[in-house]
Amino acid sequence: MNKLSFAIGILSWRGYDSLENSLYSYKKHGLSNMTKHKFVCLPEYNEEGIKIVKKYNYKPILIKKNLGILGGFKKLAEKMPKGPILLLENDLELVENKKETYLQLKKSINLLNEQSLIQVRLRSRRSPGEPFVGLIKYKNYWSDNLISRAKRFFRPFKAYRLIGTSTYYHEEPHKIHPNIVKKICNGYYFVPSSVLTWANLAILVDRDIYLEKIIRKAEQTKSKKHINGFKNIEIELNNSWWRNNKFKILITPGLFKHNRLSYRGY
Repeated sequence: MNKLSFAIGILSWRGYDSLENSLYSYKKHGLSNMTKHKFVCLPEYNEEGIKIVKKYNYKPILIKKNLGILGGFKKLAEKMPKGPILLLENDLELVENKKETYLQLKKSINLLNEQSLIQVRLRSRRSPGEPFVGLIKYKNYWSDNLISRAKRFFRPFKAYRLIGTSTYYHEEPHKIHPNIVKKICNGYYFVPSSVLTWANLAILVDRDIYLEKIIRKAEQTKSKKHINGFKNIEIELNNSWWRNNKFKILITPGLFKHNRLSYRGY
């Protein structure tokens, strides 16, 4: 099995039990052997974190202070090579086997390059883990009952913006929303950013586009809501700029489950 042309970058602020669990799953299912470019960014690092990162042969990026999600991912991406980068938080466990992981990543990298995608989502559709707030919102608006139909009638624009999440709810979302969700092949769908918000969890992006478009826009956007006093990208990009650009997003069958093992401040 040949190496793939991408790099892995993990942001890990505290939560070292989650980090070790995730790194173990990447080793067990072969992800760590699919590239030689592997990084873990450790804001407010300590010796435990460094030891875990080196144990699994990842390169530590050491930062004395907490930079928040936006600042941490920016620093991480800046240290990574150009081209496709897989960005992960420390609580994203790999739940698929080596063959499936390799095939999904290979297809995702090819489509990222060929289709000028803004992001590829690799959170598992079968086993996404908790929490999944967007899925709850989608069900509230698009379930087949009177309350949902009323919500769609009185708030049609809100309902429209949730359509992208149908890919995590329906077996064949392109049949539910045929004008919006486009099937590429089994388990793979294109949706525009007008119907799906930006997500930080388990994404494949082009490194330069990520820094120049996404990070820069999030830095420029003023927001009152922060996480632990810092910007987190998702909040800043939940705006008309993101929706109106109709960036192309690829939804895959997915590889990673959100599995946070301990509370770390948010």
